Amino acid sequence: MEEQSVKTAEQEIGYGCICGFSTPDKKEFTNHVMLSARKDGRGTHKSIGRVNMKTGEIVARPWAERSRQEKKETKYKTTPGSGGGGGAVISEEEKKGKIFTTTLAVEAQQIRLVPKVFTMDYTPILRAAQDAATKYFGWRPDMPLDNFIDTCLYHFFLEKGVTLCGYIVDESLLKKEGDNNGG
Repeated sequence: MEEQSVKTAEQEIGYGCICGFSTPDKKEFTNHVMLSARKDGRGTHKSIGRVNMKTGEIVARPWAERSRQEKKETKYKTTPGSGGGGGAVISEEEKKGKIFTTTLAVEAQQIRLVPKVFTMDYTPILRAAQDAATKYFGWRPDMPLDNFIDTCLYHFFLEKGVTLCGYIVDESLLKKEGDNNGG
């Protein structure tokens, strides 16, 4: 029950503009500020920071106005409530600046592929794809993100005639490639 309340609190945190506009979607907020500022004039739209979507309370100042320590706390969630965590309890180990991980994609803020780090956004399309796969294809809702991406790639390439995992190429595709190369 406590874990559910943390998830709800995280979803209540969004981005606020001085004009009163707020949204939990960072891309939507960025578009609002850029496009509205072009239309309404410079300085009319600016971030007021992270806000509680229900109360309108500012929970974190804009990134550019934060101190080095505040940025560190937000980036690594080293104190309760930083980074839009909704006041989640953080262990002593995590307070030492350790980055913590999750196997549940819905809790993730970043995706890192190991052994070398590649960081990407957990995009609305990726979130929608996971939701649709659960609702309409019967995939497990707790499927780890890496398994989800692997499964999607496997099925996409299989439909195109390529079986991944030391792949096997369908003979019809080889014939097409030979025809296209003049062979």
